[in-house]
Amino acid sequence: MSTRAQPRKKTTYVVSKQDSAWLLNEQRKLYARAFENTDFVFRKLWGLVTDLRNLRSALSQVSRNKGARTAGIDGITVRMILESGPEEFLQELRAELRSKAFRPSPVRRIMIPKPGKPGKFRPLGIPTVKDRVVQSALKNILEPIFEAEFYPTSYGFRPGRNVHGALEHLRKCLTSKVIRKATTKETPRLTYQVAIEGDIKGCFDNISHHGLMNRIRRRIGDNKINRLVLAFLKAGLISEMQFKRTEAGTPQGGILSPLLANIALGIIEERFTRYVWPRQNPDGSVLTDPTSIKKRAIKTRAYDKSVGKPVCFPVRYADDFIILVYAPDGPGQKDRAVELAEQEKTELAKLLKEEMGLELSESKTKITPVTSPMSFLGFNIRVQYNPRSRWISKVVIPNPA
Repeated sequence: MSTRAQPRKKTTYVVSKQDSAWLLNEQRKLYARAFENTDFVFRKLWGLVTDLRNLRSALSQVSRNKGARTAGIDGITVRMILESGPEEFLQELRAELRSKAFRPSPVRRIMIPKPGKPGKFRPLGIPTVKDRVVQSALKNILEPIFEAEFYPTSYGFRPGRNVHGALEHLRKCLTSKVIRKATTKETPRLTYQVAIEGDIKGCFDNISHHGLMNRIRRRIGDNKINRLVLAFLKAGLISEMQFKRTEAGTPQGGILSPLLANIALGIIEERFTRYVWPRQNPDGSVLTDPTSIKKRAIKTRAYDKSVGKPVCFPVRYADDFIILVYAPDGPGQKDRAVELAEQEKTELAKLLKEEMGLELSESKTKITPVTSPMSFLGFNIRVQYNPRSRWISKVVIPNPA
């Protein structure tokens, strides 16, 4: 039986079940190897990226995306490729990749309105269909490797994760215990006292290529893969009929860009490994059971709080993040929490600048008491008193200005 995929109605490319099963099996093996051995470097991935089964799957994914009808700088759409013969297109693309003749094309940049912000626009890059297929093929192989080391507090652009998951995780973190008093309203014993509302200036346009590639090379030792990723980063863009070099950033709109951004911004969660995802054992081995890792993180946070140590806990969705800060019990606890948050904000800003070339916005990166509304992903979240005599954490949609 042929495993070749067939075009359907000339608009969507449907990959065969055999090809899908092969790719899923390879992804599972890559994820398992990466998760079990945190130091393993993958050196033989080029064959998987350029395998026709992967390229067919990549074309199928591209044809189902919302931008399938949009052309890059070459004017070619997915429909044109499917009508002229997808199998021939994929064979030629594979030959280009394997002969090192493939070169990414500059991205066509357009400006689109920002939702809910009249008069403001954000840049969107539109790669050629050929580049989209190659990026999708790369993502199919790289994503399971890096998913194995992403932390559970990261929610943006990841399989099976979404905005509501991030909000619920944050809400649960803010759930507070109470001290009951007979004659007065209950006083909360807050799990965290303040939060750092993170805002990065032009995150996607300013990520350091050098810093990003250093993080990729920790896991990927296949030079062909690394050169291809860097080539996409350096491909440049066409805006208003002018070519512009891209010395930094991951072009918004590219299929590979969200994964690359998560690889770069994973540095935020790694700063708080002890409280988020502590896998390292004293003997140098690593925990491989997610339940055990989660229990260890909970116990570590509880222990440090009990012995009077400050604790920080991040929740991130792409470049939007909140870091919860706990100060040890005692007089002036809230003031000390604010001071700790200021110190953490300064140190995090220094880390992002040195490692990723990114800057925190001084005006927009706020330190907010958890009993006041905190802005996250278009929602407000806070800890407040409930008429049923208990303190709760609550997520609400803010009223329009």
